[in-house]
Amino acid sequence: MKKLALLLTVFLIGSVAYGQFEKAKLDPTTFENVKVKVGGDFAIQLQALDHEADVELIDLKNNFNLPTANLNITATLAPGIEMYINNYMSSRHHNEAWVQGGYLTIDYMPFLKGSEKLMQYLTIKAGVMMPDYGDAHYFRSNNGDVLSNPFVGNWIMDAFTTNPGLEFMFRDKGFIAVAGVGNGRVNYGRGNDIGEDLTFNWKLAYDKNINDDLRVRASLSGFHAPEGHSGAYLWDGDRAGARYYSVMQTAEATSDNFRSGRWSPGAGQSKLNTYMANVFFQYKGLEVFGIYETMSGVKGGADQDFTQAAVQALYRIGSFYVGTRYNHVSDGIDSEVNRTNIGGGWFMTNNVVVKLDYVNQKYDGPAHGEIDGGKFNGVVLEAAISF
Repeated sequence: MKKLALLLTVFLIGSVAYGQFEKAKLDPTTFENVKVKVGGDFAIQLQALDHEADVELIDLKNNFNLPTANLNITATLAPGIEMYINNYMSSRHHNEAWVQGGYLTIDYMPFLKGSEKLMQYLTIKAGVMMPDYGDAHYFRSNNGDVLSNPFVGNWIMDAFTTNPGLEFMFRDKGFIAVAGVGNGRVNYGRGNDIGEDLTFNWKLAYDKNINDDLRVRASLSGFHAPEGHSGAYLWDGDRAGARYYSVMQTAEATSDNFRSGRWSPGAGQSKLNTYMANVFFQYKGLEVFGIYETMSGVKGGADQDFTQAAVQALYRIGSFYVGTRYNHVSDGIDSEVNRTNIGGGWFMTNNVVVKLDYVNQKYDGPAHGEIDGGKFNGVVLEAAISF
Protein backbone atom coordinates (compact mmCIF):
# COMPACT_ATOMS: atom_id res chain seq x y z
CA MET A 1 0.00 0.00 0.00
CA LYS A 2 2.84 2.40 0.78
CA LYS A 3 4.36 1.92 -2.69
CA LEU A 4 0.94 2.33 -4.32
CA ALA A 5 0.33 5.55 -2.40
CA LEU A 6 3.73 6.86 -3.45
CA LEU A 7 3.05 6.02 -7.10
CA LEU A 8 -0.30 7.79 -7.01
CA THR A 9 1.23 10.83 -5.35
CA VAL A 10 4.03 11.05 -7.91
CA PHE A 11 1.62 10.50 -10.82
CA LEU A 12 -0.19 13.70 -9.89
CA ILE A 13 3.02 15.61 -10.56
CA GLY A 14 3.91 16.73 -14.08
CA SER A 15 7.23 17.43 -16.06
CA VAL A 16 9.87 19.87 -17.24
CA ALA A 17 11.86 19.59 -20.46
CA TYR A 18 15.32 18.13 -20.17
CA GLY A 19 17.53 17.10 -23.06
CA GLN A 20 19.85 20.11 -23.09
CA PHE A 21 22.92 18.55 -24.61
CA GLU A 22 25.82 20.48 -26.23
CA LYS A 23 25.56 24.23 -25.70
CA ALA A 24 24.49 26.32 -28.68
CA LYS A 25 27.23 28.22 -30.49
CA LEU A 26 28.07 31.68 -29.20
CA ASP A 27 26.90 34.53 -31.40
CA PRO A 28 29.90 36.85 -32.00
CA THR A 29 27.66 39.72 -33.19
CA THR A 30 26.24 40.21 -29.68
CA PHE A 31 29.63 41.01 -28.11
CA GLU A 32 30.03 44.57 -26.80
CA ASN A 33 32.73 44.33 -24.14
CA VAL A 34 34.11 41.94 -21.56
CA LYS A 35 31.33 40.73 -19.26
CA VAL A 36 31.56 38.55 -16.17
CA LYS A 37 28.66 36.61 -14.71
CA VAL A 38 28.86 35.12 -11.21
CA GLY A 39 26.46 32.25 -10.55
CA GLY A 40 25.72 29.78 -7.82
CA ASP A 41 24.13 26.39 -7.22
CA PHE A 42 22.69 25.20 -3.92
CA ALA A 43 21.11 21.81 -3.12
CA ILE A 44 19.93 19.98 -0.02
CA GLN A 45 18.20 16.62 0.49
CA LEU A 46 15.93 15.21 3.16
CA GLN A 47 16.82 11.50 3.13
CA ALA A 48 14.62 8.65 4.41
CA LEU A 49 16.32 5.43 3.28
CA ASP A 50 16.56 1.92 4.72
CA HIS A 51 19.19 -0.70 3.90
CA GLU A 52 19.77 -4.35 4.73
CA ALA A 53 22.33 -7.10 4.12
CA ASP A 54 23.59 -10.30 5.76
CA VAL A 55 26.16 -8.20 7.60
CA GLU A 56 25.45 -5.50 10.18
CA LEU A 57 25.08 -2.07 8.54
CA ILE A 58 25.18 1.40 10.07
CA ASP A 59 21.90 2.86 11.30
CA LEU A 60 20.63 5.26 8.64
CA LYS A 61 18.79 8.29 10.02
CA ASN A 62 15.87 10.17 8.48
CA ASN A 63 17.41 13.61 8.33
CA PHE A 64 18.93 16.29 6.12
CA ASN A 65 22.12 15.58 4.19
CA LEU A 66 25.04 17.97 4.01
CA PRO A 67 24.00 20.95 1.82
CA THR A 68 26.15 21.31 -1.30
CA ALA A 69 27.06 24.51 -3.12
CA ASN A 70 28.90 25.62 -6.27
CA LEU A 71 30.26 29.02 -7.26
CA ASN A 72 30.70 29.45 -11.00
CA ILE A 73 32.09 32.25 -13.13
CA THR A 74 31.40 32.81 -16.83
CA ALA A 75 33.36 35.50 -18.63
CA THR A 76 32.69 36.67 -22.20
CA LEU A 77 36.17 37.70 -23.30
CA ALA A 78 35.82 38.52 -27.01
CA PRO A 79 33.40 37.86 -29.90
CA GLY A 80 32.59 34.13 -29.72
CA ILE A 81 35.10 33.44 -26.88
CA GLU A 82 33.98 32.50 -23.36
CA MET A 83 35.66 31.24 -20.19
CA TYR A 84 33.93 29.09 -17.57
CA ILE A 85 35.19 28.03 -14.14
CA ASN A 86 33.36 26.04 -11.45
CA ASN A 87 34.16 25.90 -7.74
CA TYR A 88 32.82 23.52 -5.10
CA MET A 89 32.12 25.60 -2.00
CA SER A 90 30.65 22.67 -0.06
CA SER A 91 30.69 19.00 -1.07
CA ARG A 92 30.35 15.62 0.57
CA HIS A 93 33.93 14.53 -0.07
CA HIS A 94 35.80 17.79 0.63
CA ASN A 95 35.22 20.09 3.58
CA GLU A 96 37.17 22.95 2.02
CA ALA A 97 36.31 25.05 -1.03
CA TRP A 98 38.20 24.02 -4.16
CA VAL A 99 38.21 24.43 -7.94
CA GLN A 100 36.45 21.64 -9.83
CA GLY A 101 37.62 22.76 -13.27
CA GLY A 102 37.40 25.35 -15.98
CA TYR A 103 37.79 25.74 -19.73
CA LEU A 104 37.81 28.13 -22.66
CA THR A 105 35.21 27.89 -25.45
CA ILE A 106 36.04 29.31 -28.88
CA ASP A 107 33.19 29.64 -31.39
CA TYR A 108 34.75 32.46 -33.40
CA MET A 109 38.33 33.59 -34.02
CA PRO A 110 38.50 37.40 -34.22
CA PHE A 111 42.31 37.10 -34.12
CA LEU A 112 42.49 34.92 -37.26
CA LYS A 113 41.34 36.45 -40.53
CA GLY A 114 39.66 34.13 -42.98
CA SER A 115 38.41 31.72 -40.31
CA GLU A 116 34.80 32.91 -40.40
CA LYS A 117 33.50 30.18 -42.71
CA LEU A 118 35.17 27.35 -40.77
CA MET A 119 33.97 28.68 -37.41
CA GLN A 120 30.36 28.57 -38.57
CA TYR A 121 30.56 24.85 -37.88
CA LEU A 122 33.46 24.43 -35.44
CA THR A 123 33.67 24.76 -31.64
CA ILE A 124 36.97 24.42 -29.74
CA LYS A 125 37.18 23.72 -26.01
CA ALA A 126 40.38 23.68 -23.98
CA GLY A 127 40.97 23.38 -20.25
CA VAL A 128 40.23 21.09 -17.31
CA MET A 129 36.85 19.56 -18.12
CA MET A 130 34.69 16.49 -18.56
CA PRO A 131 35.42 14.92 -21.98
CA ASP A 132 32.26 14.81 -24.10
CA TYR A 133 32.01 11.03 -23.75
CA GLY A 134 28.44 9.78 -24.01
CA ASP A 135 25.24 11.70 -23.31
CA ALA A 136 24.62 10.35 -19.79
CA HIS A 137 26.58 13.21 -18.19
CA TYR A 138 23.95 15.66 -19.45
CA PHE A 139 21.41 14.05 -17.07
CA ARG A 140 23.45 14.06 -13.85
CA SER A 141 23.92 16.28 -10.82
CA ASN A 142 27.23 18.10 -10.40
CA ASN A 143 27.46 18.73 -6.65
CA GLY A 144 25.14 21.72 -6.10
CA ASP A 145 24.05 21.90 -9.75
CA VAL A 146 21.13 19.44 -10.01
CA LEU A 147 18.67 21.04 -12.46
CA SER A 148 19.60 18.72 -15.35
CA ASN A 149 18.95 15.56 -13.32
CA PRO A 150 15.26 14.62 -12.97
CA PHE A 151 16.13 12.32 -10.04
CA VAL A 152 18.37 12.71 -6.99
CA GLY A 153 21.04 10.06 -7.62
CA ASN A 154 23.34 9.87 -10.63
CA TRP A 155 23.88 6.77 -12.75
CA ILE A 156 25.25 3.64 -11.02
CA MET A 157 28.25 3.52 -13.39
CA ASP A 158 28.72 7.28 -13.36
CA ALA A 159 31.12 8.54 -16.02
CA PHE A 160 32.31 11.95 -14.87
CA THR A 161 35.78 13.37 -14.43
CA THR A 162 37.85 16.50 -14.99
CA ASN A 163 40.96 16.10 -17.14
CA PRO A 164 43.20 18.62 -18.90
CA GLY A 165 42.22 18.32 -22.53
CA LEU A 166 41.38 19.79 -25.91
CA GLU A 167 38.22 19.09 -27.96
CA PHE A 168 37.01 19.96 -31.44
CA MET A 169 33.30 19.77 -32.26
CA PHE A 170 31.85 20.04 -35.77
CA ARG A 171 28.10 20.73 -36.18
CA ASP A 172 26.01 21.03 -39.33
CA LYS A 173 22.32 20.34 -40.03
CA GLY A 174 21.87 18.14 -36.97
CA PHE A 175 25.08 16.16 -37.42
CA ILE A 176 27.68 16.38 -34.64
CA ALA A 177 31.25 15.06 -34.60
CA VAL A 178 33.59 15.43 -31.61
CA ALA A 179 37.29 14.56 -31.31
CA GLY A 180 39.28 15.16 -28.15
CA VAL A 181 42.60 14.43 -26.47
CA GLY A 182 43.67 14.72 -22.82
CA ASN A 183 45.88 13.15 -20.20
CA GLY A 184 43.05 11.13 -18.61
CA ARG A 185 44.02 11.95 -15.02
CA VAL A 186 42.51 13.90 -12.14
CA ASN A 187 45.79 14.09 -10.19
CA TYR A 188 48.11 15.35 -12.91
CA GLY A 189 51.39 15.21 -10.99
CA ARG A 190 51.51 11.44 -10.34
CA GLY A 191 51.42 10.08 -13.87
CA ASN A 192 53.82 9.46 -16.72
CA ASP A 193 55.18 11.97 -19.18
CA ILE A 194 52.35 13.39 -21.29
CA GLY A 195 53.36 11.33 -24.34
CA GLU A 196 52.68 8.12 -22.40
CA ASP A 197 49.48 9.35 -20.75
CA LEU A 198 47.35 10.61 -23.63
CA THR A 199 43.69 9.58 -23.78
CA PHE A 200 41.34 10.03 -26.73
CA ASN A 201 37.58 10.58 -26.90
CA TRP A 202 35.16 10.91 -29.80
CA LYS A 203 31.45 11.20 -30.50
CA LEU A 204 29.18 10.95 -33.55
CA ALA A 205 25.61 12.16 -33.13
CA TYR A 206 22.50 13.23 -34.98
CA ASP A 207 20.15 15.62 -33.18
CA LYS A 208 17.15 17.02 -35.02
CA ASN A 209 13.90 18.80 -34.28
CA ILE A 210 11.69 17.07 -36.86
CA ASN A 211 8.84 19.50 -36.14
CA ASP A 212 7.51 21.57 -33.22
CA ASP A 213 6.43 18.42 -31.37
CA LEU A 214 9.13 15.87 -32.20
CA ARG A 215 12.87 15.76 -31.48
CA VAL A 216 15.14 12.75 -32.03
CA ARG A 217 18.79 12.21 -31.13
CA ALA A 218 21.17 9.28 -31.39
CA SER A 219 24.86 9.19 -30.48
CA LEU A 220 27.82 6.83 -30.25
CA SER A 221 30.90 7.75 -28.20
CA GLY A 222 34.24 6.27 -27.25
CA PHE A 223 37.00 6.90 -24.70
CA HIS A 224 40.39 5.22 -25.00
CA ALA A 225 43.56 4.96 -22.90
CA PRO A 226 46.37 3.12 -24.74
CA GLU A 227 48.36 0.38 -23.02
CA GLY A 228 50.91 1.75 -20.56
CA HIS A 229 48.80 4.63 -19.20
CA SER A 230 49.63 5.45 -15.56
CA GLY A 231 45.96 5.16 -14.58
CA ALA A 232 42.98 6.64 -16.42
CA TYR A 233 40.14 8.34 -14.56
CA LEU A 234 36.67 8.23 -16.04
CA TRP A 235 34.14 6.72 -13.61
CA ASP A 236 35.81 7.62 -10.31
CA GLY A 237 36.74 11.16 -11.30
CA ASP A 238 33.77 12.79 -9.53
CA ARG A 239 35.22 13.94 -6.23
CA ALA A 240 32.09 15.69 -4.96
CA GLY A 241 30.43 12.47 -3.73
CA ALA A 242 27.31 10.44 -4.40
CA ARG A 243 23.80 11.52 -3.42
CA TYR A 244 22.48 8.49 -1.48
CA TYR A 245 24.43 9.13 1.71
CA SER A 246 26.03 6.24 3.65
CA VAL A 247 23.94 3.47 2.07
CA MET A 248 25.27 -0.11 2.40
CA GLN A 249 28.08 0.92 4.74
CA THR A 250 28.94 -1.73 7.31
CA ALA A 251 28.88 -1.01 11.03
CA GLU A 252 32.63 -1.66 11.11
CA ALA A 253 33.42 1.04 8.54
CA THR A 254 35.84 3.64 9.91
CA SER A 255 35.27 6.29 7.22
CA ASP A 256 32.52 7.50 4.92
CA ASN A 257 32.33 5.89 1.47
CA PHE A 258 31.63 9.07 -0.49
CA ARG A 259 30.72 6.98 -3.57
CA SER A 260 28.00 5.04 -1.74
CA GLY A 261 25.30 3.72 -4.07
CA ARG A 262 27.58 3.63 -7.12
CA TRP A 263 29.37 0.66 -8.68
CA SER A 264 31.82 0.88 -11.58
CA PRO A 265 35.20 -0.33 -12.87
CA GLY A 266 36.74 2.45 -10.80
CA ALA A 267 39.78 4.45 -11.85
CA GLY A 268 43.37 3.50 -12.60
CA GLN A 269 43.11 1.54 -15.85
CA SER A 270 46.46 1.08 -17.60
CA LYS A 271 44.53 0.21 -20.75
CA LEU A 272 40.93 1.17 -21.51
CA ASN A 273 38.44 1.02 -24.37
CA THR A 274 34.88 2.05 -23.58
CA TYR A 275 31.87 2.89 -25.73
CA MET A 276 28.48 4.43 -25.01
CA ALA A 277 25.42 4.45 -27.29
CA ASN A 278 22.54 6.80 -26.46
CA VAL A 279 19.10 7.53 -27.86
CA PHE A 280 16.82 10.43 -26.98
CA PHE A 281 13.23 10.87 -28.10
CA GLN A 282 10.92 13.76 -27.27
CA TYR A 283 7.32 13.97 -28.44
CA LYS A 284 5.31 16.79 -26.93
CA GLY A 285 5.48 16.16 -23.16
CA LEU A 286 7.04 12.70 -23.37
CA GLU A 287 10.83 12.19 -23.18
CA VAL A 288 12.71 8.89 -23.36
CA PHE A 289 16.47 8.52 -22.91
CA GLY A 290 18.50 5.31 -23.18
CA ILE A 291 22.05 4.16 -22.42
CA TYR A 292 24.07 1.15 -23.47
CA GLU A 293 27.69 1.28 -22.29
CA THR A 294 30.39 -1.37 -22.50
CA MET A 295 34.01 -1.22 -21.34
CA SER A 296 37.06 -3.45 -21.39
CA GLY A 297 40.28 -2.59 -19.64
CA VAL A 298 43.18 -3.61 -17.48
CA LYS A 299 43.50 -2.45 -13.87
CA GLY A 300 46.18 -3.66 -11.51
CA GLY A 301 47.15 -6.33 -14.03
CA ALA A 302 43.61 -7.81 -14.06
CA ASP A 303 41.15 -7.67 -16.97
CA GLN A 304 37.90 -5.77 -16.55
CA ASP A 305 34.64 -5.98 -18.51
CA PHE A 306 31.63 -3.94 -17.40
CA THR A 307 28.28 -3.26 -19.07
CA GLN A 308 25.67 -0.64 -18.20
CA ALA A 309 22.13 -0.34 -19.56
CA ALA A 310 19.55 2.25 -18.56
CA VAL A 311 16.27 3.72 -19.73
CA GLN A 312 14.64 6.89 -18.44
CA ALA A 313 11.10 8.08 -19.26
CA LEU A 314 9.64 11.45 -18.28
CA TYR A 315 6.36 13.21 -18.90
CA ARG A 316 5.93 16.93 -18.43
CA ILE A 317 2.94 19.13 -17.81
CA GLY A 318 3.99 22.75 -17.65
CA SER A 319 6.45 23.25 -14.82
CA PHE A 320 5.79 19.81 -13.28
CA TYR A 321 7.20 16.41 -14.25
CA VAL A 322 6.89 12.74 -13.41
CA GLY A 323 9.23 9.96 -14.47
CA THR A 324 10.93 6.65 -13.92
CA ARG A 325 14.41 5.29 -14.50
CA TYR A 326 15.79 1.75 -14.60
CA ASN A 327 19.58 1.22 -14.37
CA HIS A 328 21.50 -2.08 -14.58
CA VAL A 329 25.28 -2.67 -14.28
CA SER A 330 27.10 -6.00 -14.66
CA ASP A 331 30.77 -6.93 -14.37
CA GLY A 332 30.47 -9.48 -17.16
CA ILE A 333 31.11 -12.40 -14.79
CA ASP A 334 28.62 -13.05 -12.00
CA SER A 335 27.83 -9.77 -10.23
CA GLU A 336 25.37 -6.97 -10.90
CA VAL A 337 23.51 -4.00 -9.46
CA ASN A 338 19.92 -3.07 -10.32
CA ARG A 339 18.23 0.23 -9.49
CA THR A 340 14.71 1.53 -10.06
CA ASN A 341 13.73 5.16 -9.55
CA ILE A 342 10.25 6.68 -9.55
CA GLY A 343 10.05 10.41 -9.07
CA GLY A 344 8.74 13.79 -9.94
CA GLY A 345 9.29 17.43 -9.34
CA TRP A 346 8.19 21.00 -9.65
CA PHE A 347 10.17 23.85 -11.22
CA MET A 348 8.78 26.71 -9.12
CA THR A 349 10.80 29.00 -11.41
CA ASN A 350 13.48 28.23 -14.00
CA ASN A 351 16.00 28.50 -11.15
CA VAL A 352 14.23 26.71 -8.28
CA VAL A 353 13.28 23.01 -8.24
CA VAL A 354 11.85 20.56 -5.72
CA LYS A 355 12.12 16.80 -6.43
CA LEU A 356 10.78 13.62 -4.88
CA ASP A 357 12.73 10.43 -5.66
CA TYR A 358 11.83 6.87 -4.63
CA VAL A 359 14.80 4.52 -5.12
CA ASN A 360 15.15 0.73 -4.85
CA GLN A 361 18.63 -0.74 -5.43
CA LYS A 362 19.81 -4.37 -5.12
CA TYR A 363 23.30 -5.95 -5.11
CA ASP A 364 23.94 -9.50 -6.35
CA GLY A 365 27.21 -11.41 -6.75
CA PRO A 366 30.53 -12.02 -4.99
CA ALA A 367 32.10 -8.79 -6.29
CA HIS A 368 30.08 -6.95 -3.62
CA GLY A 369 31.68 -8.84 -0.75
CA GLU A 370 29.84 -8.50 2.56
CA ILE A 371 26.85 -6.69 1.03
CA ASP A 372 26.15 -9.39 -1.59
CA GLY A 373 22.37 -9.85 -1.65
CA GLY A 374 21.78 -6.54 0.10
CA LYS A 375 19.56 -3.66 -0.90
CA PHE A 376 18.49 -0.14 0.00
CA ASN A 377 15.25 1.72 -0.70
CA GLY A 378 13.23 4.70 0.37
CA VAL A 379 12.48 8.31 -0.46
CA VAL A 380 14.69 11.38 -0.88
CA LEU A 381 13.33 14.91 -1.18
CA GLU A 382 15.66 17.44 -2.81
CA ALA A 383 15.38 21.22 -3.12
CA ALA A 384 17.79 23.29 -5.20
CA ILE A 385 18.47 26.78 -6.49
CA SER A 386 20.70 27.64 -9.47
CA PHE A 387 21.33 31.03 -11.05
